[in-house]
Amino acid sequence: MDRRRALAVLSGLAAAGLSGCGGETPLRIAVVWSDWELSRFHEILAAYPHPFVVYSAGDNIAALLRNPVAQAATPDVAIVPRLGLMEDPDISARLRSVPCPDPSLNFPDWPRLMDCAADNSTKAVWFKVTHKSLVWYRRGVMPTPPSDWEAWVGLCRERAKEHPPLAIGAADGWVLTDWFENVLLGIDPELYGKLHLNPPGGWSHASVKETLLRLATLWSIPGLVPGGGRQALTTQFQDSILDVFRYGRADMLAAPDFAWPVIDRYGSGSEALSFRFPGPPGTPKPPVLVGGDAVVALESGGARGTAFVKWLTDKGQAGERLKGWSTKGGFLSLNENVLYPNRAMGDLASELHGDVAFDLSDRLTGGLAGGDGQGLWRVLTELFATVTAEGRRPDLDLAVNNAMKMLTALSETGSSS
Repeated sequence: MDRRRALAVLSGLAAAGLSGCGGETPLRIAVVWSDWELSRFHEILAAYPHPFVVYSAGDNIAALLRNPVAQAATPDVAIVPRLGLMEDPDISARLRSVPCPDPSLNFPDWPRLMDCAADNSTKAVWFKVTHKSLVWYRRGVMPTPPSDWEAWVGLCRERAKEHPPLAIGAADGWVLTDWFENVLLGIDPELYGKLHLNPPGGWSHASVKETLLRLATLWSIPGLVPGGGRQALTTQFQDSILDVFRYGRADMLAAPDFAWPVIDRYGSGSEALSFRFPGPPGTPKPPVLVGGDAVVALESGGARGTAFVKWLTDKGQAGERLKGWSTKGGFLSLNENVLYPNRAMGDLASELHGDVAFDLSDRLTGGLAGGDGQGLWRVLTELFATVTAEGRRPDLDLAVNNAMKMLTALSETGSSS
């Protein structure tokens, strides 16, 4: 979000507080979604018995939560996509405690964000969660999914001689961070679990370098993606899905569960198959990379915000309340009462109750945090651009060493610029 859009959204939120149906001030809800996701959320809110207004702030929702412009513009409730925001003192100070989720809800191995205090309160509750360790492909393009990373690289190398095997929406930096996180989880899950804390030597660790080298080796395969690396760098995530399932320009893409509604929209749902992102040969299956959007109540909303969080995440009503989104795909929940469009989606939801690791880029702070053009996103985008450059054979070791220098430098700074 640029400054002009941030000010416009903040001004809109402030104005929304001035009027409401029957004299009741609308509850101001800031979200990260847009397009069809925002439409699905509005379908859920149709049953909410009080006036409300929803604003989309995109990935840079922090501009709303920190609210440097005016107190009157602070939203009452927000959907938070990045756990790193919860550690921002300017944001955490504005959050209101809410009741802990129903204890029968299963949250094993999920971040301590949702731990309950002694008074049975918490600062946030999971609403929408995401399975990010998936590779989608069209039925018939391969007889058997690859068993490990080396087999996958070999498959891509062979198929690239005739047809691009992968689509990568590298215009969206989070797509590349998902690649990085899945590969590192397979190589060194112990280090992965510590990196968001920025331990000494963490970002200069040999496992990080090995991860970057594996990515560079795969990404540099000639003919890997439609149109080459330059085109991939201008390809949005949704367009990469279409490259596989509408236009057939590629065979596979690594993408979260919320790719499925786009796939199905073009009549390809029955042709879509997926396999778990592969790990190194001879090693245990890596943890599932997961993400999530948590709902928080801000002090500005008072008791109304707390009540909304409880209404939105109530276990008993979730199956009926959320089915307008969950049964159409693109929505997973930790609530086992939620329904899904098919068995495959239900199976993905069940995997979220096992061995999981939370999205690293969503937990980063300081110089490694940030959206497109910043932090880890920037490093991986530059690595991708370097190793996919046309007209010359890339020096992978040099590219990886440069990326390591950038990571180390950013890990030692307090901002992502």
